[in-house]
Amino acid sequence: MKSIAPLVLTWMFLVAVVFAQDPGCCHRVRTHPACQESCDQMALEASAAGRRQHLSNLRNNCPMTLTTFWQCVNTSAPDIWQEDTGWPGRQCCINARAGQCHAACMQASSFSETSSACLRHEEPSLFQCLDRFEKKEDCCRHAPVASQCRQKCEAIFDASTPTEEMSLDVSINCRSNGQTVIQCVENYTLVAIPARDPRDSLHCCERSHSSACKEICRRAHINLTSERDIVDSLLEACGPIQPHEGIWNCFFLNSGSQIAQDSPLPNPSAMDGAKLQCCQRAVSAKCREICVKLYSTSWSTKQSWNNFDEHCQYQPMEVSLLTCLADVQEPCQPGCSGLTYCTNFNNRPTDLFRSCSARSDGGAANDMQLWSEGSIHMPFMNIPVLDIAECESEMWKAIACTLQVKPCHPESHVNMICKADCIHILSRCIDHSRLTKGLTALGLCNILSPADRHAPCIPLTEYLDAGARENKNDEMTVPCHSDPCNNETTGFSGVCSINRGLCGYGQTCTQAKCTPGCRLGDASTFLVTRGSHVRLPESADNLACYKACTCSVNGILEHCQPLQCETMEPCTHNGQRREHGSHYKISCNHCVCFNGVETCSRRQCPINLDAHPDASQHYSTLPCKCTDQYVPVCGANGRTYPSACTAKCAADLEDNQSEFGTCDSFDNPCADNPCQADERCVVRRQVCLSINYADCPQYECIGASRHCSREPRATVCDTDGKEHFNLCTLHRRGKTLDYLGPCQARCNAVNQRQVCGQNGETYHSECAAWSDRTIIDYFGPCRAVGKRTENTTAQQCSSVKCPDPSVPHCIGATPPGACCPVCAAYTRVLYSKGEADRAAAAFGNKAVSVAEVLKGLRTIVAVAECDLYGYLSVEGDIVISVMSTIPSPSKTQIIACNKEAEKLGALINTRSPMVVSYMYLSPLLAASTTMVRTQIVPTAAAHTVSSSLGVLLVCGIMVIVLQRFSCGNR
Repeated sequence: MKSIAPLVLTWMFLVAVVFAQDPGCCHRVRTHPACQESCDQMALEASAAGRRQHLSNLRNNCPMTLTTFWQCVNTSAPDIWQEDTGWPGRQCCINARAGQCHAACMQASSFSETSSACLRHEEPSLFQCLDRFEKKEDCCRHAPVASQCRQKCEAIFDASTPTEEMSLDVSINCRSNGQTVIQCVENYTLVAIPARDPRDSLHCCERSHSSACKEICRRAHINLTSERDIVDSLLEACGPIQPHEGIWNCFFLNSGSQIAQDSPLPNPSAMDGAKLQCCQRAVSAKCREICVKLYSTSWSTKQSWNNFDEHCQYQPMEVSLLTCLADVQEPCQPGCSGLTYCTNFNNRPTDLFRSCSARSDGGAANDMQLWSEGSIHMPFMNIPVLDIAECESEMWKAIACTLQVKPCHPESHVNMICKADCIHILSRCIDHSRLTKGLTALGLCNILSPADRHAPCIPLTEYLDAGARENKNDEMTVPCHSDPCNNETTGFSGVCSINRGLCGYGQTCTQAKCTPGCRLGDASTFLVTRGSHVRLPESADNLACYKACTCSVNGILEHCQPLQCETMEPCTHNGQRREHGSHYKISCNHCVCFNGVETCSRRQCPINLDAHPDASQHYSTLPCKCTDQYVPVCGANGRTYPSACTAKCAADLEDNQSEFGTCDSFDNPCADNPCQADERCVVRRQVCLSINYADCPQYECIGASRHCSREPRATVCDTDGKEHFNLCTLHRRGKTLDYLGPCQARCNAVNQRQVCGQNGETYHSECAAWSDRTIIDYFGPCRAVGKRTENTTAQQCSSVKCPDPSVPHCIGATPPGACCPVCAAYTRVLYSKGEADRAAAAFGNKAVSVAEVLKGLRTIVAVAECDLYGYLSVEGDIVISVMSTIPSPSKTQIIACNKEAEKLGALINTRSPMVVSYMYLSPLLAASTTMVRTQIVPTAAAHTVSSSLGVLLVCGIMVIVLQRFSCGNR
């Protein structure tokens, strides 16, 4: 562990400043009003002592990510963190009873001088205070000056009655370099901290699903005083200890003392690596500190959670943190049905919810019952309301259900109620006679809802409509919706995904697969699949520093090694500053700033074709003004580019890093037999995200094992159309691989025909393209590139005949570089080559491939009727497509796939732990999604009727004409 985290040092020492010399520091944080206000207040102070009085507010309101602000602060002056001179025990002198003792105390410069002038038995309060300060000096002198450890140590002695919370602060902030401090403080708190009342954990009994367990739990907490006896009672009635589950988790969080060592309690220094990643998203330093404390140790207290509620949970500005934590605890899943109370939330198969369950349904009903008593209880305030049965009852119900069922905003996954709805209901239903003086409906909603009226939120009007919604739940299957891989009864936990390996192209897999996994830290419930490479914070000391680990077959994280810390530096473009992690557009290109590096898509921005009609025929949005002339080259990264121009521009390839010709036209990469003697070389084409520090081999070495059945099942098809259990079996039988997955009759030797994939590669059959996670662009070898890469539904290549639309009621979209529109939503993803290099270096210089990215993202797609495909585009970003597996999908199924693509984009944009916990997905930075639309297509019957009506109309007109003609002849 590092002695002192660099970022914490930066944060603490950069605060030292004389603001009178540079008030311009405050103007650099106009986007953070609270920070600017704290800064302005401090700037008015003339003395260092005066400025120190505002230091706490500045630390709470100015995030560490505002690096240039803190640098400005640092260069101004270094006096804020300098300690006041004088004897610290002088603060105790106010407790002296006798005037002579008080005077001597004020003139003293040490503890001994005071002791010689005052009698202990006559001045108990004075000496009790002096003893604390003497102990403070003895304990805290071992901690570095101006460190968090020193600050937390001093705080516990400054309090007349220290709390478990303060003791926990010391354990967390001093563990890297202050074991002497921790032990000294523990010896003090054993006497100073009063014994905990077991009834503080009484509420935990309600976490059990067993009525017998609940009853025994209640009796134990009321009648017993020893935690050892309470645990023994719970073991008998509630089953074995599961520290991360239900009643046990709550009990340990509320317990302040250790139980016998033979009880399998969580490790006091345990870490939740998934949720700890989220703490960096906190805006206020106070919230960040509380978050780190909660998720870097299992010994949290009830006060910890109360503080979290006050400073984080009910703070709209912390929406990024809260969304991140919710992704870990309750990921957004499509579909909601079967609710008996929140019935307006039923029959929404394509919408996303975090907690559509009978438990949440009952929770909403319970909330309404509590609110009907006339008050809404919150951790830091109570809101008095009128009779909700008479005042906007349906809206109150919608609020209760929204808070419990938790619908997800489609683009950001937030779950906050819109401010307009908050103001609407509180202005009508708040009980002003009981409202605290000075509070208003608007003031309360400023606390409870996003301040920005354009911020993402959940509108209640969507859930006020009591009209019956058509039940289309049977058109979609979500195998992992009920979380079948986590069984509280058996204790089994696994990562759930759709078992797509059982199905071939055009088939829908509806079975779930449970893969054993590893927890991201001893205190985490978040699982990653075994065999995967993951990243998690190296320690709680510096959230910008990560380590890379492998999830072993034993279910533990192994082979961990530190990664280079994130700098979180801003970017500058044309003199304009962009914060780390910010997304923005420069002209028509999407950009993201990450660790001081700006990454943008490379589209040639379109001209006004109306003003230049002659340019429309030849105009291209391909990067660097490359033409659409098709002269393919194979890049060293394994991708076939339509020209040397696009290879150089999109992938930054040098002239010696590409060769003319398609990648599949070059010699067999296994010809030189690059594998070991006991291995067999298999051609496995791949495209790599970065080749700066790692090669991109186009082959794979397969172990020549005699026990192929012991290896995982992964069905493959050989060139004779025969299936094999896995690659090992295929090679043991001396066969040649045709494509991955089950054999398909449509791709046998008789029916095979070449196809061009959207990735610009030619495949010998449709099945070979699909198994490479590539959507077919058109039939025949690749011979063109789409010259317009902006969102379009039109055919792009004049030399290509596009297939007839397979889904007439879908208006397809043409992804960048492709020629033909297809009924599939796609998400364009910007990635960091630096992060890709870092991931490669962490695991033996194995380059990150597009296939690995697609494999990781594919497990997140929750709808069985949708599947994921993708490729590296001619603009240098990754195109992720989500398309229905149904040959003729319904409108609901098309919308479902749209929503799955949008969901992936939201998880990438928020850098959710669901994505960035996996090492090979951590380079993904920003995403933008294009969804396909549906249209009404006349049915055959309607067409027949309209045709018949047309014939009758023509016949009628002819009759009238003939009649007039005959009359005229008379």
